[in-house]
Amino acid sequence: MPRREVYYRAMKNFLAVFNAFPSILQAVQAVELAIPASKSGQQKINLVLGAAATAWEFSQAQQQFSKSDTLSAIQAMANLAVAGLNATGVFKTAAPVSSK
Repeated sequence: MPRREVYYRAMKNFLAVFNAFPSILQAVQAVELAIPASKSGQQKINLVLGAAATAWEFSQAQQQFSKSDTLSAIQAMANLAVAGLNATGVFKTAAPVSSK
């Protein structure tokens, strides 16, 4: 591959990642608002990275999503969110109600 093409591809990739920064920042802020616990930093990062990985995987599948594909992507993101919120203690399981 000619040197110029390598440079342009590298610059295109750089700009794609750099231009994504505002969205990444918003995602981090949204996670911080949803999970205020200060001791769950790694779980918060994992939630953002998991969401990004899910979005990337679905973007590689095809150019246009069907309704089923869209719902599958939403289901994957929802599962990720619930798992992250469970892991950080935001969602607490309710104690069983006694029937006495």
